[in-house]
Amino acid sequence: MQKPLLSRTLVAIQFGAILLLLLTGPWFAHSLWGLALQGLGVAVGLWGVLTMQRFNIVPDPRPDCELVCHGPYRWIRHPMYLSIILFFSPPVVETPTTLRLGVFAILIADLLIKLSYEERLLCTQVDGYSDYCRRSKRLLPFIW
Repeated sequence: MQKPLLSRTLVAIQFGAILLLLLTGPWFAHSLWGLALQGLGVAVGLWGVLTMQRFNIVPDPRPDCELVCHGPYRWIRHPMYLSIILFFSPPVVETPTTLRLGVFAILIADLLIKLSYEERLLCTQVDGYSDYCRRSKRLLPFIW
C-alpha cells in the first residue's frame, strides 16, 4: 500500500541532505580517484535515467509502470541511488566534518529505507518484479 506522506518525507530528507552537503563543503573531489568516482556516479545516474525514460522522484510506482531489466538495471535495481552515493562519497571523505559525515549517513540511511519501501511496492504492483529481485542486486553489482 502506497503511503504518499512517507514517500514525500523520504524525498524531502534526500534533497535536504544533498542540499546540506552542497552548502557545507566542496562539491567536487580534490583527488583524481575522487573525481573518477564522481564521474562514475554521474555516468551511472545518466545511464539509469536514459534507460528508465520515465523518471519518478517518489518511490511510489506509477500505475502504468513497467519492469525495466536492461542497461544498468540488468545488474542493479537502483542505479540512481548508487549514483548519488558515488557522487557524494569523495567530497565527504576528503573534507570530513562531523556535520558532513552525519548528513551523509542520514542520506545513505534514507536511500536504503526508500529503496526497501519502493521494492515492497513494486513486488505487489509489477508482474515479475520478485523474480527480477532474485537475479539482480540492489546497489552493488554482483555483491548486494
